[in-house]
Parts: sequence; structure tokens; C-alpha cells
Amino acid sequence: MSCPESIRLEPADLEAQAEAALRALREHDAVVPVDLPEGLRVWVITRYQEGRKALTDPRFVKDMRCLQDPSHGFAGQRYAEDVLAIEGRHVLNSDGAEHVRLRSVVASYFTAQASAGHEAEVRQIAATLSEKVASQKRVDLMSAYAQPLPELAIGRIIGVPDDTMPVIGRLSRQLSSRDNPATAPMRRAYSDLVDLVRDLTAHPATDPRTVISGLQKAVARGDLSRREAASTLMVLFAAGISTTATGLGHAAATLMCTQAVLRPLLGSAEGATSLVDEILRHHPPIQFTSWRFAPLDVTVGTTTIPAGSLVLILLASANRDPAAFPDADALVPDRPAKPANLTFGRGPHYCIGAHLARLEITIGLQTLFERLPDLQLINPHEQTTWRGLLLDRTITSLPVTTQTP
Repeated sequence: MSCPESIRLEPADLEAQAEAALRALREHDAVVPVDLPEGLRVWVITRYQEGRKALTDPRFVKDMRCLQDPSHGFAGQRYAEDVLAIEGRHVLNSDGAEHVRLRSVVASYFTAQASAGHEAEVRQIAATLSEKVASQKRVDLMSAYAQPLPELAIGRIIGVPDDTMPVIGRLSRQLSSRDNPATAPMRRAYSDLVDLVRDLTAHPATDPRTVISGLQKAVARGDLSRREAASTLMVLFAAGISTTATGLGHAAATLMCTQAVLRPLLGSAEGATSLVDEILRHHPPIQFTSWRFAPLDVTVGTTTIPAGSLVLILLASANRDPAAFPDADALVPDRPAKPANLTFGRGPHYCIGAHLARLEITIGLQTLFERLPDLQLINPHEQTTWRGLLLDRTITSLPVTTQTP
């Protein structure tokens, strides 16, 4: 079996460069072998139809223990952004009945109804943060607003004190960075986060409505081990903070650039919903799905992915596939509901926090622009710098001027 020629993928500081690289992958083929900077080869599924099917294809697994050959998968090595596959047992590295068991313990806290129940609290957090932004003439919108909003919101749902969440957010961002996870600083960050999580769960939760309380009850029932409970919390932090912050920051910058056309849509519930969904299609906060593995040869379209391969679905490219979305590179808020975009995945691994993320981004945008209608980027958005490559590509900073009256 001949192997298609691989393409090398490098981090890009500017989003136009990244978008061009991802477009080139999609135009090259539906399935492309890609070499990452560390020398790791992954197979990337780039187009909508193939990506949509792959998200529910049981031939791709999340649990790397299914790989029998020691040379398969990560082959015993550590690579940047591998932490969600390597560390602990949780919903992002499990399959089948084990995945259902781990997911069921926390799923009820993130349903559409449960998320809607937090609307008033999210609005209060957004209002407080927007007042702090308004008190400064120039401010970094990421560190002052987009990052702390999801930190505080998910922290309260989980049951973490407000003053602890910035530390957890910092450690989570460090662990998802492009640094080698085997280095001393990265191992220290992981150890520090584990210690924090253990401290949080060491004593009975004071609020029975929190995720921590639910996890403690699951451990007491024998539905979950203490180690699995800790890993579950860590993945909720990893998945529930940085991605939403990226989505909120990028959406705010987009609306600062297009206020006359798009911003009025925030004034109605229906308009805000369609606007946020379209922005998330156009620019998913997470470009690639988390790791999947092929235990056996898997044919996708006309390409056979060899047994033992690492597989990523390129959501940012699939969502811009012109075969699925007419005028795919344009923001079209009244775009038809079907086909559904793949921003939050599909099937058993559909993002557990999708409802909460949409709520936070929608309320975050509404509150910000109601309080600061003259908010402006200091630099053109095309000059905004980004960090990361695969699972956690995010804005480094977003300087704005508030121009408060």
C-alpha cells in the first residue's frame, strides 16, 4: 500500500496564514497525512462529509490502550497537546460503555435546561467584568473579559471558589500549550493542578448542586474511582475555559469589525442565537477534534489510514467546505440550519459543554456591547496574534480602547 505524500504543518501567528494552510489541506485531499513540528505524523480528515462520518465511526477509537503494537499511536513518546489522550481516564480518552459511564456522571449539569438555569449568574458575571473593562481606557479584552468569564461561570457550576479559578485557568492553559509535556515545568503544572483538584474534592461539598458534589456521590456509590473523578474535573477545566474564551474573544473582535451589519442581531434572542452559531461555524474555537486512533486499517473515501495511526478531524476546514456550505468563507447569520456545522462534534462525543459555551458567548457579547457600544480594536483584527496549533489555538491578547463617555 503506497502512502500519500505528507504535508508539514507549522504554527502560525496570524490567522490568515493558518486559514490558508488549512484550506490547502482541504483542497489537497479529504484525508491528508500531516507531519507536525515534533516529527509526529497524524492523519487529518479535512472535508465535511468525511469528517461528519468519522465523528461517529466506531473504527476510530479514543482509547489508545486499544492499540496493540508499541510502535503505534504516540509510541511511548510525549508530544505537545497530547495531555487529553495520555493523562487520566475521562470522557475524551474512553469509548463505549466506559465512556457512557464517565459521561453520565456529569452530563446532567450541562444539558440545555441546566445551562439555561445559569443565565442570571452568567449575566451577573458578564456585567461585573464589563464594568471593570469600562473603567479602563485601554485594556486587553482576553485577560480582562474573555478568559475570566468562562473561568468564573464553570467554576461556580463545578463548585470552585472564584479566587481559585484564575490559578486553574492558568495551569490549564499551560498544559494545553505547545510545550513538551515531559519537561519539568509542564510536569510541575500538571502536579499542581492535580493537587488543586484533590484539595477541592477532599472535603464534602457545601452545595449539593455542584459538579464536585455529584462526583463525590458517584465515588461513594462506586460508580467512579477517586482518580476518575479527579481526571473528570481536569478535563472539564481544560475543555470548558480556553475554548470558550477563544470563541468569545474572536466573536467580539469580529463584531467590532462589522458592527453596522452584525451587531444589531444581538438585540433579539433569535438573532443572537443565529449570529453566534454562524460565528462558531465560521471559526470554531477548537480547530481540530481531540485525538482518535485507528487500531486497524481504515479506509475513508479513497484513502486508507494505516493501523496504529493518530487521526484528527479538522473542524475548521470541514465547516468551510464549499461542498457543504455555499459561500462558506462568508459570515451568513441566516444560513439554513442544515447541514449542521461540526463545531461541537457529533455523536457520542458531542461536546458536553456546548449549551453552556453558546450561552456564555451569547451573554458575553450582549453584555459587553450594551455596556460599551463604542468598544474598538486598537489594532486591525488581521494583525491579532495567535498561539497553538492543534487543540488549543487561541488569541494571545486583544488590545481594545473602551472610549467610555
